[in-house]
Amino acid sequence: MAEAAQQQPHASPMATGIAVPSISDMGFNKPRHYDAEEEIHQKFWNPLYYYKALNQHRLRLNLPNPGQFEYLNKEIKTTMLTNYAIEGGRADLAKILSPNFQVMHSFQLGLPGGNPSAFEFAGVYADENTMMHGKMDTDFNLQARFNHALSKDLQLKVQSQLMTNDSQSMVQLEGEYTGSDYTANVKAINPSMVDGTGIYLANYLQSITPKLSVGAELLYQAPMPKVQETSISFAMRYQPSADRAWVAQTQGSNILTTSYWRKVSEKCEAGAELQMLNVPSQGRREASCSVGVKYDFAMSTFRAMADNFGKVSMLLEEKIAPGFSFLLSGELDHLKGENKFGIGINLES
Repeated sequence: MAEAAQQQPHASPMATGIAVPSISDMGFNKPRHYDAEEEIHQKFWNPLYYYKALNQHRLRLNLPNPGQFEYLNKEIKTTMLTNYAIEGGRADLAKILSPNFQVMHSFQLGLPGGNPSAFEFAGVYADENTMMHGKMDTDFNLQARFNHALSKDLQLKVQSQLMTNDSQSMVQLEGEYTGSDYTANVKAINPSMVDGTGIYLANYLQSITPKLSVGAELLYQAPMPKVQETSISFAMRYQPSADRAWVAQTQGSNILTTSYWRKVSEKCEAGAELQMLNVPSQGRREASCSVGVKYDFAMSTFRAMADNFGKVSMLLEEKIAPGFSFLLSGELDHLKGENKFGIGINLES
């Protein structure tokens, strides 16, 4: 009997009718029904997901770089003669010593103020990644600029001036990053780590569409310890085509500036600028409007500008020979009865 019991095979559970759970029933290979919901939940609380999604959307749009925040209305600045007008006599003599280095002598006569004449000596060095510029006048006022590209997208800029009047001396540190469709810039003017004084700016400019870009700038200044001021400015540039541009900018909450530039033809450019000032605390409401035109002849450039204060000005630059130009500038202020006149030459060899 014992030997028979040992030789009898064991009965399988299936033969005895006992249900044995399978591996899938035990949950080892059982599919999870909440994977999609859990993934959505994880994405909802993950800020990197939104950044990656936004970045992928921007890359698909292939937007252009909007340029720099402070040069949004660069066309207006080159059309108007505000930065080109001269008074008295002026002569600029430039000498190119090498493809990367040149020097310049500048003479001025008949200047308004206590110093009717001035002389400046400047030197410029530039290569693919670095630019250095220095200038000194007869009063030993020194101005210097240094720009260096750390990479194709990141630039470091330093600007300083040492004046005989210490209150006008300053140093400015600047960093700028240029992305595919945006530009970010930070500046620090006269920063002090001791008492925390200085002026600090940060701006960001973003292309929204191929024709529209918007940006903002934050200003924080501490002129003295325990005295802080902040303001924010906004800007918008709309360029429907290559021959026209609209720009609107605010400076804090009191100043609004708008401009329109149009390239009328291959030789003619025109622009208009409107600035409005509103200071309710002082009861001030002012506005100024100016229009300007620039015309390029074969051997000369003519600029003219007029504003709502009765001021009319013009500038003629005649290219007499390669590297030699003659300038003639004039301004009439009809309301104040004041006139200004300037003559100059530019020589480059």
